[in-house]
Amino acid sequence: MRQMSSKVSPNQRAGFTLIELLVVIAIIAVLMSLMVGAVQKVREAANNLQSSNNLRNIGLAVTNCATQNKGKLPPGFGKFRGSVAASAFVHLLPFLEQDNIHREYMTLASQPAGPGPAIAITNTQFLKIFQSNNDVSNTGSGGTTSYALNTIVFANANPQSDLTDLATVAPMGINFDTSFRHDKEFSNGASNSLIGMEKSASCGFLAGSANQISHFWGGQVVGSKVYAKIGVGPILNPSAVSLVPPAQIRPANNLADDAYFQAFTTSGFYAVMADGRVINVSANVNQQVFNAVCMAKTTAASSLLGAWDD
Repeated sequence: MRQMSSKVSPNQRAGFTLIELLVVIAIIAVLMSLMVGAVQKVREAANNLQSSNNLRNIGLAVTNCATQNKGKLPPGFGKFRGSVAASAFVHLLPFLEQDNIHREYMTLASQPAGPGPAIAITNTQFLKIFQSNNDVSNTGSGGTTSYALNTIVFANANPQSDLTDLATVAPMGINFDTSFRHDKEFSNGASNSLIGMEKSASCGFLAGSANQISHFWGGQVVGSKVYAKIGVGPILNPSAVSLVPPAQIRPANNLADDAYFQAFTTSGFYAVMADGRVINVSANVNQQVFNAVCMAKTTAASSLLGAWDD
């Protein structure tokens, strides 16, 4: 009888061993992790560009508004050039290619009921120009804003941690005589004066206590109270500590604290200056430096101004 050969045909391929399979799987896992990290970096860079472009457009709107109104800017909340009371963002809508929403607001706010119903409608109107993709509290719907304006320039807006009822300051029908002069009042020059910056659209805390605070670009009416939570203002008794506390760097949704400032990325936050420049500011910049660029009507030391964009 003829014996069968035990040799493997040269055309027959041997299978992978278990060790070889594990090595291949490990390599694929490493490559996947590298790809995920790269994709996240690309997404964050794109979101940074989107947010900086929004601020740049807001800065251009501010400049164009001043140019067409004899150097004057609208208040954070109040009348402007004979209009009905509105937030500064509402007054800037025509310069952000949102004329229809501006006309709708002004028409409704001119009714006997006053601006309350018009403000309520803006709370439901999502505008991409006021939203940063890096802001995790930005739900992609509703009328919240990821940006806050300097209350020294845009007076009467509620700054961080402030819940003053604007209706108690003065009736909404009275003009708060607070128009800032873009062409005259920047004591440190336009390049060293803050217009606005990123801030979480919704905060789950206020000074450490659970208190849901939403920042609506059109303001907010709660019962008989009126708020314009669209501002950032000077810090009382500033020190050399970081402007953004560690817990407020990339805070998870509902973990931002309205009493503090936020940075949407580890690289810091974006801010727009009065000359239209948009800059990335380190989260470690100190409170005294922030006050220097925020207090636009007060001359500040050049060493402090220089540290803002260092």
